[in-house]
Order: sequence, then structure tokens, then C-alpha cells
Amino acid sequence: MTHTNVVVRGGGNVASIENIRDLELFQLVAELGSFTDAASAAGVSQPTVSQAVKRLESRLGATLLQRQRFGAGGGLSLTAEGLIVVRHTAAILGELDALADDLDAAHAPDVYTVGLPPIISAYLLGDASIDMLADRLHGRISVQSVGSKRLMEQIERHDVDFGAVATIDDRPDIGGIQSFKIASFPFELVHSTANPPDALKGRHDFDFADETLFRGLRFVTLGDDFVHSKAVAEFLRSRIDVTQLIEVADVNTMKAIIASGLAVGLMASVAVGNDDRLATLPVTGVELPTFDVYVFNDETRDAAGQNGGRADGARAFLDVIGRTLANGAND
Repeated sequence: MTHTNVVVRGGGNVASIENIRDLELFQLVAELGSFTDAASAAGVSQPTVSQAVKRLESRLGATLLQRQRFGAGGGLSLTAEGLIVVRHTAAILGELDALADDLDAAHAPDVYTVGLPPIISAYLLGDASIDMLADRLHGRISVQSVGSKRLMEQIERHDVDFGAVATIDDRPDIGGIQSFKIASFPFELVHSTANPPDALKGRHDFDFADETLFRGLRFVTLGDDFVHSKAVAEFLRSRIDVTQLIEVADVNTMKAIIASGLAVGLMASVAVGNDDRLATLPVTGVELPTFDVYVFNDETRDAAGQNGGRADGARAFLDVIGRTLANGAND
């Protein structure tokens, strides 16, 4: 995709971004907070990453990263313009990935369609488990990595064979869908380790009943495709002004914004994982729902599948899930 041209229009100006690779590298820098770490993750040199960011800044006519050479924390942080760009970049790259997956699925009708929202895929199962499943099914899988709300709509249409989905409601009750809960996680207040807001310094919890804590804080949340939005939106919107709320399209962008110190967020504990850029506080003063993870299997697709149905794929998925949990993924 390195030769794809993207045209950005805004304020009467037109900026041409010559390749998607620059967007990918900038996204990595924003997520990891380091040119060195981004270069390592992408398998390229640090100057290559630095030049990609400089090209973007030149094309867009904006400074995207604040380079902090001295003082506590150091490293990089997103500017206000960088925050805008990273939100759109995540959406652009996500759509390109979805396009490739959909095309692959269209040309391979015997592929198993597996539903795994990003948080569950990255933090509960992990890449190794996905690779294990692909090996078990001889590579015939198409992973639908969408938010749980959007995935639930696909499950209701019987478009997905099996997978895992998160909900803050009761167990999914859809005809022909077999499901059971495998894990439950609390929501916590997440802030930057390096740049915590003054209001949170020295605190051992975040009390929703204390209105003074919300003054001056900006919150970042995920869009409507994610359970996170449904879980926390009503609690936040009743306490803060709309100008204090930033909505983004994916988990990594949300974490990058929190890590930069631009905002705090309410996230399920499983989404934070072992990211040392982020610190958490338990939430008190309000009864938040829990982030419940269900494994599901569409038995109607079992019956309609070729060569005896799709049940073998579902059994392989459950076996991988079981091994992952046995190895401590649910600790």
C-alpha cells in the first residue's frame, strides 16, 4: 500500500499524502510514544519513521508531535493537531484492513468467520492464540475485528460462525446462538503514568460523587461500536460538558491519547493490560456495569455449512480459548 495517494481537504487547502505507509508509521509513533519503539515494531530504521512523520507534518502544514527532550516523562506527546490526525488515521487504516478481510472472505466461501473485538483479540486471546487457531483450521479464518456492538449486529444477522463478544447486559439471547460467559472485568479510571492530572495525584480511587474531580479533566471514549461507550457515556455526559469529551474509533488511539496526558478515560481493566504508560484507579461513588466476555457459536451456520457444518471450527476455537485461559489469560 506504499504507493496509495490520499487527498485531505480542509480550510480551503488540499494536502496530498503520497503513501499509506507514512500514516501507518505515524500511528505507531502515536500509540507507542517513541520513534525507536515504532521503528522496531515496523521493522524499519528510526530515521525512516522520523522522515515519515516530517513528511506528514509538511504535507498537512501542522506540527503533530511535541518532542520533549528534557524534564520528567520525556519522550513524545501528541499536539492538538496530532490528536485530530491520529483519530482520522486510525479510522482510515481500520477501513483498509476491513476491506482486505472482506475481499478475502468473498473469494473463499469456506473460510470460518470469527468475531473478535479488538480488546478481546489483543488482550484476552493474544496473537499467539489467533495463530494457533489459524493453524488448527489450516489458515481458513477471517477475523472480524470490530467493536462488540457492531459484532452483535452481525451475530443477529447470522453472519459470523463463532467467536467472543463483550456485553454489559445479560447473556446474549439470539435464536440459534449458543453462548456462555468466560470472563468479567471492572471498569477503571485510566490516566497517564508520566503525566497524571493534578486532581488525581496521590489519590487511591476516583470518586464519581466528588464533582470537583471532574473540573479541568478531559475524557476520551470509544465510539458507539464499542461496549465501552454504552457502559460509561451516560455516567460521563451527566457530569461533564460535551467539550470535555473526545471520541475516537479504536482502542490503541484511546490509549495513546491517555498516555500523552491529554485526557483520561474509563476502560475495562482487561484493555489496559500491562501497559506501563497507563495507571488505573478503582471507581467509587457510582455502580458501573462490568465488561462481560461471552464465547458464542452460531448453530444455524453449523447446519448450513459444507462437509458436515461448521462445528469442527467452533470446537477448535473453544479448545484454543481453553488453553489460553489455562495459561493464565484470565488471571
